Amino acid sequence: MERRNRDRLKMTAFCRIVPLANRKRSTWKRIENISGAGMLVVWSRGEADDRLPNVGELHTVELQLPAHPVFGRRALQFKTKVVRVYRQANGQVMAGFESTQGRFRSIQSASWSESNESDMVH
Repeated sequence: MERRNRDRLKMTAFCRIVPLANRKRSTWKRIENISGAGMLVVWSRGEADDRLPNVGELHTVELQLPAHPVFGRRALQFKTKVVRVYRQANGQVMAGFESTQGRFRSIQSASWSESNESDMVH
């Protein structure tokens, strides 16, 4: 049964996900598609050691944007809630996030040092 009420943009972008319960446990995941109401994230490729999110958990999701000549380095930051977690036939675990609030924030290059800039949005 289709549960979506908005069109989704299919994209591949890496984002940083931070659980609100423990902000020191940020992790990098890949966004599969996104809309104004939420996003689908590839949580795991089937690795057993990856801790899966639980439905109802709250997270902050940050998506780095390309540099802008006026605004500089910015990220789109969403407050989200996990609404669905499921395992595909190939073993990948997908997590559906509902986004309740989004905002832009300025970032310094060092705060995104865990990732290579060229790998961010494709």
